[in-house]
Amino acid sequence: MTSLGMRIKQIRKQEGLNQTEFASKLGSTIGALSRYEIDKVIPNDVFIKHLCKVFHINEDWLRTGNGEMYLALTNDDKFSEMLGELLVSEDDQIKDIIMKTMELDDEDLTIIHQLVDRLLEKR
Repeated sequence: MTSLGMRIKQIRKQEGLNQTEFASKLGSTIGALSRYEIDKVIPNDVFIKHLCKVFHINEDWLRTGNGEMYLALTNDDKFSEMLGELLVSEDDQIKDIIMKTMELDDEDLTIIHQLVDRLLEKR
């Protein structure tokens, strides 16, 4: 069975981040993260809960190794994340598209939805 530190490292590797990037996303330091990953120090509950929230990790899995690593995200969760990213994005084109789309009636929205589905099928 893996240790808490090994599971923290596994999350970091799965996310494709080095220690500096991972620590930065969590508002931590490389030194603290390094000590967590080698099980020299056990992270406090605040850190564990924050890590789980930021990376959508199953807290039970992180603490015990039981269950799935990642939480299943609902469409509402995914939508909320995308909106959050959009708010800080500098992509004015996507913002303009969304703002104009909000002005369309239901019939036009149905047409746009079908068009987007067809475009995605081509990929």
